[in-house]
Amino acid sequence: MKGNKIVQNTIIIGFALFAVFFGAGNLIFPPSIGLASGTNWLQALIGFCITGIALPLLAVIAILNVGGKFENLTKPISPWFYKIFNLLLMVGIGMFVTIPRMAATTHELGVKALVPQVPSIVTIIVFFAITFYFAMDKSNVIDKIGKFLTPLLVIILIFIVFKGIIDPIGTPIVTELKNPFSNAFINAYQTGDVVTGIFCAPIIIAAIIGHGYKGGTMKKVAISATAIAGIGLLVVYGGLLYLGAAGSGLYPENIESTALVSGLIDRLLGSSGAVLLAITIALACLTSAIGVTAVIGDFLRDITNDKVSYRNGALLVCLVGAAIGMLGVEKIINYTLPIFLALYPVAIVLVFLGVFNKIIPNPGTYRGAILLTFIVSLFETCGAIGLKIPAILNFISMLPFSANGFSWLVPAIVGAALGTVIYKFAANKQEQVSFIEQEENA
Repeated sequence: MKGNKIVQNTIIIGFALFAVFFGAGNLIFPPSIGLASGTNWLQALIGFCITGIALPLLAVIAILNVGGKFENLTKPISPWFYKIFNLLLMVGIGMFVTIPRMAATTHELGVKALVPQVPSIVTIIVFFAITFYFAMDKSNVIDKIGKFLTPLLVIILIFIVFKGIIDPIGTPIVTELKNPFSNAFINAYQTGDVVTGIFCAPIIIAAIIGHGYKGGTMKKVAISATAIAGIGLLVVYGGLLYLGAAGSGLYPENIESTALVSGLIDRLLGSSGAVLLAITIALACLTSAIGVTAVIGDFLRDITNDKVSYRNGALLVCLVGAAIGMLGVEKIINYTLPIFLALYPVAIVLVFLGVFNKIIPNPGTYRGAILLTFIVSLFETCGAIGLKIPAILNFISMLPFSANGFSWLVPAIVGAALGTVIYKFAANKQEQVSFIEQEENA
């Protein structure tokens, strides 16, 4: 009986984790990437899955390895780093990008397709009213998502995916995209799922502990739930990306993401497709929005020392999300890439440091890796918004793996090595100074 309960809770938490990851960008970006990749859709899928599945799930493992709290992951760097970097992630990505985009997507791909006369403000107000209602009770957020919202979402997504594979709308064609792997890898930044993993891992782990699991059992449930979420994401992403590739000969390359998804579903399912798409969008966006809102509300409570309560923090997130959501999906996507370019590589490196936390020699490893990663990301971001420094950008372009979207990889490794050595040298020197002082005092 106990074993059955563990299995049941693991499935519920795995479903909840899948739903938290599968938000607006996860439905929009795979078909667009598939369309651009055409016959090279498999290469694109591998790139997308690294950023969209492997790294987000590793983020959960990283947080698990350091005791279930994001601040523990950043503690070796500096006490202030957690607050500053987390504030940038929460506000810059969570509050200003991820959550508003979900509301806008719900309107443009869901409500607007079914009831065109409904204005976006109505959809967005209802969306955030539901989000706040579910997020209001922090202790039961994960169970509510896993039990009530996710099962229907999973059923519909699997139906769409298998219909697209068994009865494809077309045949992938050769496109002009030269590097489908790196294009998919970088574009998958905009799903925000590595950040979502960092955000939501603590509440996932807290939910497991809340069910009474501790020690090895808690870790087993967490890893099993992560595996369930990963398998679900792989099936859905693969199907959606292939669906986009199958339409590469039917749609122009510059078609808007939302228009492409609507067109593909209409061709695949006919008149009933609009209804299914609307339900899918609403469920996908709501589950992610609820999870991220809960995390940001808790962070605002923590960072203000309870001056802003959890509920007021969640309400603030919903109000800001509603205001920005009115801009629409494409405008939100257009201003988000520089934010992701600046912050995402740092988040990825943090995840890997957390995964290998037990064998990290000293805090200098963290500091050096993060510093050089951030410097490279900052210059690339400046270049992306037009503030180019040719000599530095030319140097970055010559770094190994730069053409594949990994320009930060070698600097991160070099920074980790240098940081380790410098910290060890400084620590030894400090020990010598302390010894001399003790001798003199004696």
